[in-house]
Amino acid sequence: MAELSTERIAATALALVDEHGLKGFSMRGVARALDVTPMALYHHVRSKEDLAALVVNAASAELPHFEFTQDWREDMWQMASAARQIMLAHPRVVELKRAYRVWSSEVLEGTEYWMKLWLQSGLDQDEAVKAAAVSSLAILGLVEDESLRDDDLTGGQELDPGKPNAKMLLEFRMDREAIFELAVRAFIDGLHQRLMK
Repeated sequence: MAELSTERIAATALALVDEHGLKGFSMRGVARALDVTPMALYHHVRSKEDLAALVVNAASAELPHFEFTQDWREDMWQMASAARQIMLAHPRVVELKRAYRVWSSEVLEGTEYWMKLWLQSGLDQDEAVKAAAVSSLAILGLVEDESLRDDDLTGGQELDPGKPNAKMLLEFRMDREAIFELAVRAFIDGLHQRLMK
């Protein structure tokens, strides 16, 4: 059996969260998956809250590398795109982060940079805080919706031909990445314009 380590515990817990969500997240469940006693875990992880932080950090560690351009809009887009990749790969980790209020140094680092970019945009501090909070919620909502969405919005139903506009929209097949980019860039531009004084 491989030696028990924080990294192995985090990877196992992340796999359990990916497969079972919050109901599969427990010290006992992770111990069982690792074939150790729950007490063995406590030598590496102090609490379930610490385990939640390990899981969130393990998912965050998969962020693709990108170079910041010093163009605040472009850097926001890159951060949003990277966050989308992680959230789609591990959609239940967002739920875990929210349930355990995980604000580890890794999570705070991303939050810090997001806020810094909004400050670089020329907004005053109060407006930048609003923009950072609202844009984070909007991007999270877009990705959560995408992770739940079936490509067939009609559910296989015949649509009323007397409603051609609704039919056209519901039968539209999206390039999800292109739609996400359009939505994020439009949202950032519109929010900035609205808050700029």
